[in-house]
Formats: sequence, C-alpha cells, structure tokens
Amino acid sequence: MSFDQKLKELRLENEMTQKYVAARLNVARSTIAGYETKNRQPSHEKLAALANLFHVSVDYLLDGQDTIQLEPSRKEVYSSDEKKLLIRYSKLSSKSRKDLMEYISLLELRDKN
Repeated sequence: MSFDQKLKELRLENEMTQKYVAARLNVARSTIAGYETKNRQPSHEKLAALANLFHVSVDYLLDGQDTIQLEPSRKEVYSSDEKKLLIRYSKLSSKSRKDLMEYISLLELRDKN
C-alpha cells in the first residue's frame, strides 16, 4: 500500500477529518488532501508528525509493505513493594503526599553520602 493510501486509511480508521489532521500538523486542509492524492509529499518534519499522530513508525508510512504498526506500551512492571507503596500513596491526603515527598528528598540526600 502506498503512502497516500496508508495516510487516508489511518485517518479514517482513527475517525479523523482532514481538517483535524491539518490542524494537528499546522498545515492547510488542502495539504492533507494533497498528501492523500499523491499531489504533495510531506517534509521530513511533517512525516514524523504524522507518524507520531497515528502511533506508527515513519517506515510504516513509507514502506510499500503493510508492516509493523507501533502500539504504545500499557504494561507497567512494578515489584510487589512498589505496588503496595503506590496503593498506600494514593490513599494519602495532599498534605501527607507533600510531606512524604519532602521525606523522600531527605532520604535521597542521605543516600548520596
């Protein structure tokens, strides 16, 4: 699939209008229409912005193959103690959270020495 086809497919798949994509890239809607009809080619900066907007690699946009689409990682890996700490932290008042952060700063200073 060519760049123009991939761009249009990604835009439609993500339920975005040409106007919306144009606003995100700070270009005119007609520029996006040109990208989708092979009348225009994006600069390197705009190509990177498109890849970022659709969470794909630049290679995916340019490659004639239907290759890798990147998905943001949603898996967070915490140890058991870290999970417990996060749970307990989330139950603290804002004042207690602030106090805890100050205490952590003191511990970090102590550990440096």
